[in-house]
Amino acid sequence: MIQLHRGLIAGLFLLPLAVTVRADENEVRAMVKAYADAFNEKQLEVAAGMWAEDASYTDRLTNEQTMGRDAIAADLKVAFEERPDERLQGRIDSVRMVTPDVAQVQGETTLSSPGMEPVVFEFSGVAVKRDGKWLIHSIEEIPEIAPPTPYDALRELEWMVGDWQDTGSETNVTINVRWSPNQVFLIRSFSAEVDGELVQQGNQIIGWDPRALQIRSWTFNSDGSFGDAVWSQNGADWLVKSSQTLENGQAASGTFVLTPVDENTVRLQLVGHEIEGEPQPASEAIEVQRVPATEEGEPSATSSQGAAQ
Repeated sequence: MIQLHRGLIAGLFLLPLAVTVRADENEVRAMVKAYADAFNEKQLEVAAGMWAEDASYTDRLTNEQTMGRDAIAADLKVAFEERPDERLQGRIDSVRMVTPDVAQVQGETTLSSPGMEPVVFEFSGVAVKRDGKWLIHSIEEIPEIAPPTPYDALRELEWMVGDWQDTGSETNVTINVRWSPNQVFLIRSFSAEVDGELVQQGNQIIGWDPRALQIRSWTFNSDGSFGDAVWSQNGADWLVKSSQTLENGQAASGTFVLTPVDENTVRLQLVGHEIEGEPQPASEAIEVQRVPATEEGEPSATSSQGAAQ
């Protein structure tokens, strides 16, 4: 029996459409909360009505697919009757507004029942706005399995290891990424220069959180600012949702989008940026290039600034 219901939707998008997107996000979040409430209270008609008529659910572990609201409602009915104490919780990792009426979502959901271990699922989904109402259009899920070691959890980021540089603007940015001893963390050091003068440098520790089952990072900058972030993958992109305390004590947040263009090029952009709740313009995308190693296998001298933190 397919256990539907676990996909949840919410919103985050880049500026300057922040005001409109935030309104849509609030509507979608309200729909998500209402869906979880309806599921947990076993209100079949309400929960089924939050799926689009042409909705689909796919279990990627078995490749079993359920098509249409009626079929999904039938599965929900059986789930409610057979597991009346089952509870649903969810977490949203990322949302992309494809159009004002279509949102692409990724995250995780947890199903729990008394006396049983919770089951965690990763999901990706699409929500659509029809006749002024947000509905679930599609959900794809796969059970989340904890990696055996931190290295296994971080291995998908191993492509970052090495030296990188951006000299395409007036700010010269150099980055070094390396494994910690025993390969339990990735360490990212960076520096920025303008006209040969160092204006910023810092260090970031990237690690696996075995309790939350997610990749996290902690950043410390030379101006006294610091922050933490949650990493998630959305197709080819890596989304780094960050919260930061600035050097003046203000709170900032935003999502860094890392897009590998090829094995030697990465595109970076900050979107959804806010300071003390006030929207800020999205940054321009920049590209950093991998610095070739010397014949001895060491990085070239131009990249050593980022490794010296």
